Amino acid sequence: MTVSVARYIRRNVDLSLAIAVMCLAVFGILMIYSSTYNPETGFSSDLYVQQAVWMLCAMVALTATMLIPLRAFHTGAYTVYGVAVLSLLLLLGLGGGRWLRWGAVGIQPSEVAKLATVLGLARYLSTRGVDLERPMHIAISFALVLAPMGLVRKQPDLGTALVFGAILFPMLYWAGLKPLHLFFLVSPFLTFLCAFKPITLGAMMALLAIVVYLTRPGLFSTVGVGLANLFVAGVARYVWEQKLHGYQKKRILSFLNPEGDVLGSAYQSIQSKVAIGSGGFSGKGFMKGTQTKLDFLPEHHTDFIFSVIGEELGFVGAMVVLTLFLYVIWRAIRIATVTRNKFASLTAMGLATILIYHVFVNVGMTVGVMPVTGVPLPFLSYGGSSLVTNMILVGLLLNIHAHRHEY
Repeated sequence: MTVSVARYIRRNVDLSLAIAVMCLAVFGILMIYSSTYNPETGFSSDLYVQQAVWMLCAMVALTATMLIPLRAFHTGAYTVYGVAVLSLLLLLGLGGGRWLRWGAVGIQPSEVAKLATVLGLARYLSTRGVDLERPMHIAISFALVLAPMGLVRKQPDLGTALVFGAILFPMLYWAGLKPLHLFFLVSPFLTFLCAFKPITLGAMMALLAIVVYLTRPGLFSTVGVGLANLFVAGVARYVWEQKLHGYQKKRILSFLNPEGDVLGSAYQSIQSKVAIGSGGFSGKGFMKGTQTKLDFLPEHHTDFIFSVIGEELGFVGAMVVLTLFLYVIWRAIRIATVTRNKFASLTAMGLATILIYHVFVNVGMTVGVMPVTGVPLPFLSYGGSSLVTNMILVGLLLNIHAHRHEY
């Protein structure tokens, strides 16, 4: 019996993926302990204990997700998606915010909504008869993503809302959308990002004109893409002035001009870069980060946990963490590649995209190449909802890997 179980695990469980994730989660608890350690009292806060308890809960969730029949996820995909959207609507009806609380226990529906959106979109794109050459089917795909995206944006949580857009385009490509059509779909979003500076907007329009000239997509497509991009460029200023909150504007402006408000909106980014830079090659040592201990670095146990790693463990520690993340992401993409079932393959690609987005945005903001957002670093940042959700994500990947030969 023991031999059979061991053989099953070797053949069906992606042990290397599971071990890499466990290493990241345990390392996260250690760094939370270090970031909240007070050298004057010799004690740390109990946040690392809470994270350890959440990790045990997350392990149970991972195991349960891995053991649920894969076809159950396919059957219940729309139900899970609907419940997630309803929970976001409930949160909005209760007056906004990001948490649903029952006594001392609270969850972030936006975390669950990310996984639910992947399942719902994968179910739709894998449905027989869905043809991405037809605009209606692409529009339905957009609607499935924009519904939770808009509700999360209302919380307001722009950083998390953008992950839904990041999920959409790779999954459309994986479902068979042609690269040229994908570029045309993405182009309005790129135009919006470029619209706040004339030089970047001009460069984007020139790129779009070159692509249209070289590919000759047809009159209808050319006119449609052109009008969509011109419309987005025109409303960008309105969105900036009327739709973005003040703190969101300040974060974007501080990213574009870090020296403009060094004691205000740019403070977090500057202190993060100072912390990482001061770590050098090998770091100042575990629990010896001065930027962290003197509270120059804000949110050091949550959004800026990577800065603590860079300061205390240096370039070596940061590269170890990034290598583990790259391996986890590579395994997720590999699972999507080798899986025969279309729904499972699309789900794996969507889950890989979530990981890529979170790692890129979080690490990017700590080193100053991305605006500061409230996007946590998976498995490392303090937070029960994030940790449990990410472990469920890994459980889904392990489940898909175990059934990769099934249609």
